[in-house]
Amino acid sequence: MRLFFALWLDSDTQQLWRESFASYVKPLGGHRTLAANLHLTLAFLGKVPGTRINTLLRLGDDLPHDPFTLRMDRIESWKKPSLACLRPAAVPEELTRLVGCLHAGLEREGFNLEARSFKPHVTLARNIIIPAETLPVWPVVEWPVAMLALVRSEPAPEGSIYNVVGEWSL
Repeated sequence: MRLFFALWLDSDTQQLWRESFASYVKPLGGHRTLAANLHLTLAFLGKVPGTRINTLLRLGDDLPHDPFTLRMDRIESWKKPSLACLRPAAVPEELTRLVGCLHAGLEREGFNLEARSFKPHVTLARNIIIPAETLPVWPVVEWPVAMLALVRSEPAPEGSIYNVVGEWSL
């Protein structure tokens, strides 16, 4: 099964963000992310055998669960991988510590991580056609991050379906 760790939004916030940012991403073309799929990936693991789930759940238990707020203030569009995303103005120390502990724990347990550096973002649309300059979000979104999740991604014709396998309050 395909798994990833993410900061997860509650369903009301997912729906609000999808509606609120529609006017920003619609001119870029592409396919808007389903509301239920809005999240911020911390570590993508790819295919993981079911026998490793308990290891990942224990790792989630051992991570720092300090609450923090992300100040999301802009939408960026990236030519590669052709997406539009919501980005924070700055990365809080708590998020940096959480990602560092998560990546260290995953490596210690023998999981392979993507080589690229962590760039926090929430994907709003994929396969955009017209990349744009960075767009400022007004009013700025203050996201009090409340949940860390281990999520399973299942391919489907309309796009991946995400199911939370484990969750931890921050």
